[in-house]
Amino acid sequence: MIPVPNLDDRTFGDLVAEARERVRRSCPDWTDLSVHDPGAALLEAFAYLTEVMLYRLNRLPEKAYLEFLNLLGVTRRPPAAAWAELTFTRTGADTGRIAIPAGTRVIAARGADPQPVVFTTTAPVALAEGETEVRVRAYHCELVDGELMGLGSGLPGQVLRTDRAPLVTTGEPLEVLLGVQTTGAVTGAAREFDGRTFEIWQRVETFAGLGPDDRAYLLDPAAGTITFAPALDGGTVPGAVPGAHREIRLWYRVGGGAAGNVAAGTLTALRDQIPGVRVNNAEAARGGRDIEPVDAAARRGPYELFSLHRAVTARDFELLATAGSPAVARARAFTRASMWSFARPGEVEVTLVPFVPESARPGWRLPVAALLERQLDEVRLHTQADLDRRRALGTSVTTTWARYKTVAIKGKVVVGRQEDVDAVRRRIHDRLHQTISPLPAPATVEGWAFGEPLRASNVYRILEQAEPGVRYVDDVRFVLEHAPSRDVSSIAADGYQLGTWYAGGGEQVFRSTNDGVGWELVTGFAGEAVRQVVPAPVSDRPGVVARPGAVAVVTNTDEGGSCVYVSGDLGETWRKLTEIDAVVLEAAWIDREEAVSLLLATDVGLYEMSLLDGAVPLQIIVDAKDQDRGFNSVRTFVSERGVWGVALAAETTYGVYLSVAGGRQGTFVHVGLNGVDTRALAVELDGPDTVLWVGTGTTDPRKPGKGCYRARLFEADVRWQEMSAGWTGGTCWGLDFVDGSAYAASQSGGVLRLDTTASAPQWESPSVNCGLPLRDRTRFEPVRTVAGGTQVFAGGNRGTHVIAGPGQWRSAADTELRQLVTVPPTWLLVSGDHDIEVVTEDAP
Repeated sequence: MIPVPNLDDRTFGDLVAEARERVRRSCPDWTDLSVHDPGAALLEAFAYLTEVMLYRLNRLPEKAYLEFLNLLGVTRRPPAAAWAELTFTRTGADTGRIAIPAGTRVIAARGADPQPVVFTTTAPVALAEGETEVRVRAYHCELVDGELMGLGSGLPGQVLRTDRAPLVTTGEPLEVLLGVQTTGAVTGAAREFDGRTFEIWQRVETFAGLGPDDRAYLLDPAAGTITFAPALDGGTVPGAVPGAHREIRLWYRVGGGAAGNVAAGTLTALRDQIPGVRVNNAEAARGGRDIEPVDAAARRGPYELFSLHRAVTARDFELLATAGSPAVARARAFTRASMWSFARPGEVEVTLVPFVPESARPGWRLPVAALLERQLDEVRLHTQADLDRRRALGTSVTTTWARYKTVAIKGKVVVGRQEDVDAVRRRIHDRLHQTISPLPAPATVEGWAFGEPLRASNVYRILEQAEPGVRYVDDVRFVLEHAPSRDVSSIAADGYQLGTWYAGGGEQVFRSTNDGVGWELVTGFAGEAVRQVVPAPVSDRPGVVARPGAVAVVTNTDEGGSCVYVSGDLGETWRKLTEIDAVVLEAAWIDREEAVSLLLATDVGLYEMSLLDGAVPLQIIVDAKDQDRGFNSVRTFVSERGVWGVALAAETTYGVYLSVAGGRQGTFVHVGLNGVDTRALAVELDGPDTVLWVGTGTTDPRKPGKGCYRARLFEADVRWQEMSAGWTGGTCWGLDFVDGSAYAASQSGGVLRLDTTASAPQWESPSVNCGLPLRDRTRFEPVRTVAGGTQVFAGGNRGTHVIAGPGQWRSAADTELRQLVTVPPTWLLVSGDHDIEVVTEDAP
């Protein structure tokens, strides 16, 4: 740090002593300088006032600080114009073409408002013949057409000012145009105005690097000033200057601000009348933002200097992301490879949070819907394009919108008898909404931190420290909007991302990035039921191509068909791969020489679905005698020699089919278990051996069932070993393996365990007190899925459970928690509807 000298380091004592010494020299008759003397008191008073002046002198005055920021080129961010989609509709019987020119103005219906909100269209549209309505975007702004800024002086460093300021930004590429009158040939863009030709000059952020013939200018939209290239030492000018006596005109827009965020259905009055049409806005206007306050610009100033308009550090990316668009309120940048397994070196991800005006969050209540409706692709792409121009060579940048997790606080607060209970409750709720928010509020400078968990201790501190009258806080709970707490049909571990799991059920897919401590809803499929979540396989055997981040989801539709979705980024984004009329019961990944594919076991056969764009499902004939035979399950695996194999469990007791030649058509053979109700398949890789397990079903719920069969593959023949000893669960719905133990999800016996290495393996049934939900005194609720990895999870009608110890299970996902709510690094917490009960200390 550079030491800063004091301009005057005298203290109060020094000033008093200096004054007394001067009195002795100039007034020798003044002999009483004690504190009781009125003159001495007057000296001390002036010494105090002088010390205050010195204190101010030794600090840089605000005006000088702002002047230094001006010298550095730091400017206030201009206001942003709200935008709305206007719908123009015919009103008369005329069916001919009706033109709606650019610049058509529409007023918000606000009664007798002396300054009504005016929206202006910036592009022409027309109601074609026979068309009843047309939509066009309009902005809360007024168009200024070719304002005469002045005449060129022919000298460098000319500065001009607009008649109206500040200029407003709309995000459109041609919102500001500056033209200089020309009489010669024009090589670039030009515009005709008032019978003259004006050459369009380029707006730049700096004159550095420009040649003497580059026609460029600087614009400060907040102040409305235009600056042309100055003269440097040696007489060089970094750019062209307007010729003497040449007209300089500007096309720009003014207006904007938060007042433009009007509600839906309010833009109904045409200021520029167009016969035969009426206008309305079906959705609320959004994106309006006031000019940046001076103190905010002053705080931002030093970071502008540090970044030098180039994105090198994370702080550079964050600052430039928020500076590039008024629709972005916050940003967080990080190296993707340090966080995600699917990322490549040199990738930078910038997560954005949209700006939401205070008028859209009354009482600091900020619903997730208010954030999501402002997360527009055009804003994100504009920010990414701006960061792409500023990033360092060898890096790439990806911009994403933040994801949100809603949490509400329930609890009881006891206050003293003298407190106003309603006022305390209101202040507590306000404080919670301000603190647990993605956007700045009086209680937080920047908003809730990305990836920051919410702990019970945070809430106690908010409730107790914010309110002096609080005696104590009791029974704090976190209420979540979503959790895999019921109807879980599929659980799977991601083998590439440590601690990451997926759980699917109903219309929703959840993900945990911390071994099930917390779960987030990553996607939902309206009108569809999630049947299976399938992460890409991991294997150290040859033939398996690593595909980190890849995961597929199979859903069943109400119409009796199925859909398949895939993601390449751990479920952050999804694309619909295919929709098929058949019911897909299970899917498995397989690598082909051409591309990766999914094998789909359906009720009418086996299909292969390539992940390439434009691909369609292709049926693989398994049994030529019954080409439409359905299959309950499909499993793919790789031998120690790198050969892909495919196993199928047929419906209606037709047994098991096997291909050890990549599952291609004509390579499947029937390998037994004919007459057995085969439901589930699993593959255990036991060293060099590959063991195929088959879970069986039973139609009589009163019978224990046969459990499972297993067989070693890649031997002379497939010999099945019945694994039914100790089985009590009825139908086996799923299998997985962890450290030599097999775990089986069953219809009525919970999760059964078997030691696969024992000479006489036998299933161990869980105790009725193990923690898994019971259906009655002796039977468990059906467990539909089980998955092993760093943990062992089970899912069913009563949600998600995890092994808590030998023979013990506990709930792993609830909508009500007591200690901790976690979020991934690119997510933020948002307040739900808090419910704090406030009572006096003598209340029952």
